[in-house]
Amino acid sequence: MSAAGENRERMTPAADREVLLDVQDLHVTFGKGKKAFEAVRGVSFQVYKGETFGIVGESGSGKTTIGRAIMRIHPVSGGSIRYKGEQINGKISRELDRKVIKEIQMIFQDPMASLNERAKVDYIISEGLMNLNRNMSAAERAEKVEQALADVGLLPEFSSRFPHEFSGGQRQRIGIARALIMEPECIIADEPISALDVSIRAQVLNLLAGLQKRKHITYIFIAHDLSVMRYFTDRIAVIHKGRVVELAGTEELIGHAMHPYTKALLSAIPMPDPVHEREKELIVYDPAIHDYEKKPPVWMEVRSGHYLFANEEEAAAWNE
Repeated sequence: MSAAGENRERMTPAADREVLLDVQDLHVTFGKGKKAFEAVRGVSFQVYKGETFGIVGESGSGKTTIGRAIMRIHPVSGGSIRYKGEQINGKISRELDRKVIKEIQMIFQDPMASLNERAKVDYIISEGLMNLNRNMSAAERAEKVEQALADVGLLPEFSSRFPHEFSGGQRQRIGIARALIMEPECIIADEPISALDVSIRAQVLNLLAGLQKRKHITYIFIAHDLSVMRYFTDRIAVIHKGRVVELAGTEELIGHAMHPYTKALLSAIPMPDPVHEREKELIVYDPAIHDYEKKPPVWMEVRSGHYLFANEEEAAAWNE
């Protein structure tokens, strides 16, 4: 079993755990008036301290927008985001803003686009320290950069090089080091392996799992691949067109998926056995199957820790 899988088995029951991040009825809208587009529509979930919480959905579903809203990159048009009990969306104090910047970091999807090509690695990694701790000496920053590079398996001499001198996997490790140097409590990983070769994806996942074990980091892991989610996350929220349609523990979701959209995502996972791959049934999700005019859907708990966005008739039928 992978390091990530071993880590998931040790998770304590939700009732005994500290809520690090609480997202309630989140709405994110782009544009105004007739051109307004609601990318996130009433999303709610909680992230527990020390867990890996997955957000999965197809491209354009709004999962990255949720991560950027938590990071305060995108303004929120409705709902609340609470970190350690304090609301962090909207106008907040400068002190709380600095706290959020330090304690919540993000690993971006494209390691080439997210790194400043004109800056050397030591500056890229230490830029956050220079902004938040201006009293730190150059020698202290250099020491922290060296430690951050060591944490992600890179040599200290790499600090004097430019991003274009590295491979895709190495650039993503630099992005991880940039987040780690701030000593965050929560890292939002936005499809951190999708731009990497298949051969090095496992290395990056194992690196993230090892860092979580040593530094007790909480992850929000955003991806479109449920096969990766299965071996790396503790719980998964499935999002479709800006709305979470199903949320459950990873093994519960994989083994007892209820929403047709979740089943469609699971059916799209490639199987290593060519015989079974040819024989499997591919499910195509059609939103027209729902009749919500008379009985609108609601967010409900249908099994212990297993939530659905459905009406009562659908929930009863899907939970048979």
